[in-house]
Amino acid sequence: MCAHNPPCPVAEAPDREAARPVTHRPEQGWSVNCTFLKSLGTAMSDCPRSSV
Repeated sequence: MCAHNPPCPVAEAPDREAARPVTHRPEQGWSVNCTFLKSLGTAMSDCPRSSV
């Protein structure tokens, strides 16, 4: 899932804070990084996409 080189660490790794952001919204005060996406696993593929 991670396209970074070297790949980002998994959520359980001690260096998980080194994961790079993939979405960043500073005006809203949040970001999503590869560690978060990896921790979701296949759950994302099971979620229907919303048109809203």
